[in-house]
Amino acid sequence: MYPGRKWLDLDIFEVQSTSPKPSADYLPQKSVVAHIPQVRPVLRASRWPQSQLYHLWAPISPNQSVIFYFHGFPGTHSEGLPVHEAASARGVVVVGVTRPGFGDSTAHPGRTLSSFPPDVLHLADHLGVQQFAFLGTSGGGPYALACLRHLPAERLRSVAVVSGMWPTALGTAGMMPQMRVMYTLASWVPGLVNWMVGIELNAAARDAEHPEKFEELMAKGFQRWPVEDQEVIFEEDRKLFKVLSRSSREAIKHGTGGFGTEAQIFGRPWEFQLEDLPMDGRLGVWHGAKDRNVPITMADQAVELMPGVEYHRFEEEAHLTLSMKHLGETLDSLLSKLEN
Repeated sequence: MYPGRKWLDLDIFEVQSTSPKPSADYLPQKSVVAHIPQVRPVLRASRWPQSQLYHLWAPISPNQSVIFYFHGFPGTHSEGLPVHEAASARGVVVVGVTRPGFGDSTAHPGRTLSSFPPDVLHLADHLGVQQFAFLGTSGGGPYALACLRHLPAERLRSVAVVSGMWPTALGTAGMMPQMRVMYTLASWVPGLVNWMVGIELNAAARDAEHPEKFEELMAKGFQRWPVEDQEVIFEEDRKLFKVLSRSSREAIKHGTGGFGTEAQIFGRPWEFQLEDLPMDGRLGVWHGAKDRNVPITMADQAVELMPGVEYHRFEEEAHLTLSMKHLGETLDSLLSKLEN
């Protein structure tokens, strides 16, 4: 059906990731990693086979609830490990999706937010999942919203956007300066952003024998974050730090092209309006007032454009503290809509 493209039968194959083996304290016991073709309109067809990497932490049983996890920016599916751990206690399967241009997912030049929903729907069909929920964290938020805009309600039953990115037109006052500069530059010259990030991170990301080099750079960057976020990142076991470091390193191990593309997508006007999203009770927005990656003013203004949306506003939480400390609440909210 798809000449020249490789399928892996999930009933037969258990394939280990080709990325460097991380320490066992944050690697799932079993995993399935596979490449599947992406569905794209003819005008966007590539001369190269398209594949999208996804990560399935457990087999999907009939009638089992499934949540698709959309990682932050930059990142890969491996960022979803904490979500898997919380979801598995509820009998829920999590599917982590790596977006085009990150990790081992094929780059898709010219991609947009709206080119993502058909890929995810095709993945759901491939897995035999008829109804599902989406959890988009940070940079995964806009993609969850795009899916809400374009996918049928009888399939997509529930969406949560946690510490999600919003259109920069809402204003970036309060955002960390380096991020404001990045989005501004990327909206016009994404190649310059690729170059700047590459100078700092490329060599360390590709050094599989010395992952500590990349971790040192990550730790230095996190020191600019709010103290609330640093506390959860650098907790005693440093588990979250290891997860984030691995995810970021995997994201750019083949280069920073995906980084610049995604920054450009976020920095430019989106191809759909927030006012056009269906406000039918499926969407929940979760945001912390101490977030400096995506200031709370952006979320507040976004919610005003979506009358009736379920809004969870936390005065004492920052970007990552919200997603970690309130993960159980977020999952329960998603499941209450998915399973009813």
